[in-house]
Amino acid sequence: MIKRLAPAKINLFLEVEGKRKDGYHNITTLFLKVGLYDRLSFKKKDKGIKLKCRHFLMPDDPQKNLVYRAASLMRERLSKDKGIEVHLEKNIPVGAGLGGGSSDAAATLLALNDIWGLKLSAKELCSLGKKLGADVPLFLMPDAAVLAKGIGDRLRPINVRKKFWIVLINPGIFVSTKDIYEAIPGSLTKTGFDVKLLIHALQNADLEAMGKTLFNRLETVVFKKHKLLAKVKQKVSALGVRAVLMSGSGSAIFGILSKREEAIGIKNGLQGICEVMIVRSL
Repeated sequence: MIKRLAPAKINLFLEVEGKRKDGYHNITTLFLKVGLYDRLSFKKKDKGIKLKCRHFLMPDDPQKNLVYRAASLMRERLSKDKGIEVHLEKNIPVGAGLGGGSSDAAATLLALNDIWGLKLSAKELCSLGKKLGADVPLFLMPDAAVLAKGIGDRLRPINVRKKFWIVLINPGIFVSTKDIYEAIPGSLTKTGFDVKLLIHALQNADLEAMGKTLFNRLETVVFKKHKLLAKVKQKVSALGVRAVLMSGSGSAIFGILSKREEAIGIKNGLQGICEVMIVRSL
């Protein structure tokens, strides 16, 4: 049996730059992977694909799961049928903007490339990943921080030397990424936020500057639908966190800190409000 970890991500920056003719949106986003993991176990079978996952939000039909779809894509590369049994342990909240499904799919592609001896290159794996979702190629990269453009498929690694402590708040609200993007206004107001300034602050571990340059275009849309999320973010800021933002299309809110003791203090200040986890950037 082979075991793999699939990390979560947070978006430090997310700007939507307009809708494309194919229905997708062009974006600029800065990902940072964090130490919150789904766990996957792979066991060879004679034939077929079997997926086991007890999470209550997983689809009843396993063929709709990204792990199953990733395994199906990999099996198409084989000259003869082989089987695999996958056990998925979900720890990353579902529908929270933390990329758990995409990370699981990437971990499956990487694991089966080894298990079945397919010897696919990084480029070939990324090509398969794009078929599964725009965020999947991100998780095929070893880098902790990645700048993405286009539909999220043009990737550039960002060198970050310092690791941060992150308070990750899960309000327990499922947010549909598709619904949020469809609710984006046709004309977008320009902002003064620049991802280059954020990258500079991130690389210099300047939390003060990071707090001023973190940005998520989707916050306004999501907060209109889910007012609790705005209140959670305000509470985190009121506790003294300078760098706080909603991740992706929500619903997770995160705060970035330099010391573990600070993160513990913030978690204690949020007791009884939401599920709060303390993780570290990778």
